[in-house]
Amino acid sequence: MAKIDRNNIEDARMVFEKLLPDESTRMKLIEFLSDAISYADILNSQKWNLNLDKNGNFIRFNTGHEYCIQIYKNELLILCDRTTLKPIIANYEIPVKYRGHIGRERVHSDDIDKVPDCLAKTKNSIGCLLPLDQAEKYLDFFKSSNKDFIREAIKTYQMPQMRAAHSRGAVEYLAEIYSDNVSQPIYELTDLPTLNEFIEDEKSEIEKARKLNHKQRQTRLKKSDPKPKKTIVSQTVFIRNPYVVAEVLERANGNCERCNEKAPFLKDTDESPYLEVHHKIPLAEGGDDTVENAIGLCPNCHRHAHYGTKTY
Repeated sequence: MAKIDRNNIEDARMVFEKLLPDESTRMKLIEFLSDAISYADILNSQKWNLNLDKNGNFIRFNTGHEYCIQIYKNELLILCDRTTLKPIIANYEIPVKYRGHIGRERVHSDDIDKVPDCLAKTKNSIGCLLPLDQAEKYLDFFKSSNKDFIREAIKTYQMPQMRAAHSRGAVEYLAEIYSDNVSQPIYELTDLPTLNEFIEDEKSEIEKARKLNHKQRQTRLKKSDPKPKKTIVSQTVFIRNPYVVAEVLERANGNCERCNEKAPFLKDTDESPYLEVHHKIPLAEGGDDTVENAIGLCPNCHRHAHYGTKTY
């Protein structure tokens, strides 16, 4: 096979069909892979990539620094969180072999408890090897635990060379075959930093400032420009359902649904009670935009929900 053009959708189609010749298995894996990518994109659109091997020998989905799903000719490797996977598979006979690492040495076993973590940077990571001819039957057992792994792995640093290996063509293929909700990582669309990156940098600078004593901060304040600088960032946002917001606010009837106090003020625009609609399971963590998953909160309780989760 000639060298693969990672940005060509037809080359991507050829690789997927070569590695996954059975159409039913291919469609099941495309669904599994697309759902994992969509979840990672929600968590942090800057820190994932889909890599087609230039020789067409594998497809690899990476989150942060870590590989997450790898598809080979006869085998599938799925990274999971062992703590959440164990109770799911406990009562089933699944033809899976587990992989861990001691340094660079691979350790394999049929017993999930007899292998070490697979990836050193992600605690409780376990590699799960499935024969491709069994993947369609058993993939769903690994879906939620794979997302648990993604949630931790995406916090790790992603090297520039991983982004450079991203295949636009493969993502376009998935969008065509499965869902147009599968989109490119944001670094493929813009060079601007994301809002999340800006906020994290700002938090880091504030923490450094708080470690200084009063005199040191006063010295720096005297040298500071009182007019703040501006910057431009990119942001991925959810298009929320307005009917969910309207229903939740009507249900709340002007009272915070957590502390039960009246809304703190009336809005200038229409003199309606000011409450904020919060998702119990955040949209960024895969939560649904539904009335059942939403609650009307006063601003204080809403901030508590986001910044004081241990006591909320």
